[in-house]
Amino acid sequence: FPVTIIPKEEQSTEVSGPSASDRLLSFLKDNKEDHYNFEDEVYYKVSTGSLNLDIATGGGLSPGLHRFIGMNEGGKTSEALEVTKNFLKTIDNSRALLFKAEGRLSKEIKERSGIKFVTDPKEWVDGTCFVFECNIFETVSELMKDLIQSNDENKKYMFILDSVDGLMTKGDSQKSMTEATKVAGGAVISSMLMKKISLALSKRGHMAIFISQVRSDIKLDPYAANKEVRQTSATGGNALLHFANWILEFEPKYNKDLILEKPNDKYDPIKNKIIGHNVKIAIKKSTNESTNSKVQYPIKYGRKNGSSVWREYEIIDQILSWEFATAKGAWVTFSDEIINELKEKNLELKKQHQGIDNLRVYLEDNKPIVDYFYSKFIQTLAL
Repeated sequence: FPVTIIPKEEQSTEVSGPSASDRLLSFLKDNKEDHYNFEDEVYYKVSTGSLNLDIATGGGLSPGLHRFIGMNEGGKTSEALEVTKNFLKTIDNSRALLFKAEGRLSKEIKERSGIKFVTDPKEWVDGTCFVFECNIFETVSELMKDLIQSNDENKKYMFILDSVDGLMTKGDSQKSMTEATKVAGGAVISSMLMKKISLALSKRGHMAIFISQVRSDIKLDPYAANKEVRQTSATGGNALLHFANWILEFEPKYNKDLILEKPNDKYDPIKNKIIGHNVKIAIKKSTNESTNSKVQYPIKYGRKNGSSVWREYEIIDQILSWEFATAKGAWVTFSDEIINELKEKNLELKKQHQGIDNLRVYLEDNKPIVDYFYSKFIQTLAL
C-alpha cells in the first residue's frame, strides 16, 4: 500500500496533558515527606588527625556512615574520638553523641581525646559530646532518628556507636540467661537501623562512626582460588558493609609496632622506654581508589587534649620524601627554597638539626610550622 509521509512542519506538536517532567514534579510535591530531593546536600571533610590517613581519605571523612573494625586495642575508639574532636572543632553548630554500649570509656581515654563529655542533657551544648549509656537497639535507633528528623535548629551531629557488638533488642534484654537470643540478631538490627537513618544522615550533613569487632581474618585478595569472596568478616552483617562510605580495619598491635626512645636499641624499661606505637589500618572500603591499601600512623604516649597522633613524626617522613630537607650523617638540613617559602608566611625555620629526634622536638615546640607543613601536604597529596 502507498505510504503517505507528512512533512515535519505539518506534524502536530500539541501535547494532551502534562509532560513527564510536570508529572514527576507533581508527584515529588505530593510525596515530599518521603524523599529528600528538595533539600540541599551538605558536604564537608573532617580531618582524621593523621596526615597519612587524611591523604589516603582525600582530606578526611565526609557525612554519612563510617565503620571502624578490628581486634581489641587496635585504636578504633581513639581514632573515632579524634575524628569527633575535629568534627566539633571545624563544623559549625555541631554536637556529638556517644552511645556507650559496652561500658568502656575510661578517664584516660577522655583526657587523651580533648573532648568535653557530658551526661546531663542541660550541659549538652555545641562543641560537646553527650554520653548515652545504653545498649538497647530500639532506644538507640529512635534517638538517632529523632535528632536527625526533628532538627529545627539545623544542628550537625556526630554519632559514635561503641559498639555494634554491644547492642541487643529490647525483647532479648528481658529474657533470662537460659533463654536463647535471636540468631543473627546483630545483622538484623543493623539493617533496620541503617534503613531508618542512612539517607538523611548523609544528605543533611551528619556523620556516624560505628565500631565493631571482626570474627576472623580479612582477606585482601578477592580473587584467591577456592575462597569465598567477602569484603570483611566484621560483626553487624552485610547491611553495615553496604551502607558504609569507609570501612577501616585496625590491625593488631605487635612488638615491632612499638616506638622506643632509641629505635635501634633493644627495649629496656629504664634505659630505653616505649614512647609510642604505630597504628596500622587496612582500608576495606573507600569512596576513592584506596580500597585494599594500607596506612599507618604513629601515636605518642603521654599526650592529652587530642594530640596523641604524632603529626611531627609523619611530617618529617614527608619532608624527607619530598626532599625539602636532606639527612646526611648526623644532620638534617632544610633547603633554602623551603626556608624562604616559610619566611614569606612569617615563619622562621631553622636550617640544620642534629638528628631526626632533635628535629621532632623542634617541630613539637613550633606548632605553626607543623600546621603549615600539614596543610601543604594535604593540599598537594589529598587528591
